[in-house]
Amino acid sequence: MFSLPKRPGPYIVGLLLIALLILTVWLQTALTDPAVQRAIEETQKARPQRQPEPGPPLPPPARPMNQAMDPVLQEMHQEMTQRETPPERELEILQELLTLHQRALGTGSFGDNGDVTRALIGDTAQGVWLPRQSPRIRDGQLLDRWGTAYWFHANAGHQIEIRSAGPDQTLFTSDDLILNGSPAGFGATPAADQ
Repeated sequence: MFSLPKRPGPYIVGLLLIALLILTVWLQTALTDPAVQRAIEETQKARPQRQPEPGPPLPPPARPMNQAMDPVLQEMHQEMTQRETPPERELEILQELLTLHQRALGTGSFGDNGDVTRALIGDTAQGVWLPRQSPRIRDGQLLDRWGTAYWFHANAGHQIEIRSAGPDQTLFTSDDLILNGSPAGFGATPAADQ
């Protein structure tokens, strides 16, 4: 009579490895057999090609690219870009546009100039507050009349400091134009500036 060893674990593992080796050799031989290759190709040719199922429809864009601007907003933009308009008034118009945007969308947060510009031209939500082709927008930045990017800083609540570099085109100098400035020495406004 045949008796099992007291520790059959290594023998069982050995037998499983031998069985795995035999299976691997058989599969390798079977898959490289030309008759098997032809049968696989014929099966694939005979099987009808499944067309992918259409997914759910894409949502409409947030706003059409040709969405018309409100005539009042167009007038505000026109006034802002006219040479006769005092630079201080330009800042006021910009503040009005930001306030209208905030009220319409119920949001009060903006980031840097690029964020403000994207919001006002309608890239981030519905509504167009400034035309995309405005002469005051270049490389995704909103520019003052001297061609320098406005500087924005969120103050308390929904108020935003708007700063134009002024004629010298350098921020934080004495000729800067500021609307809703931070208290001197607090936030973004240096103590010597106010």
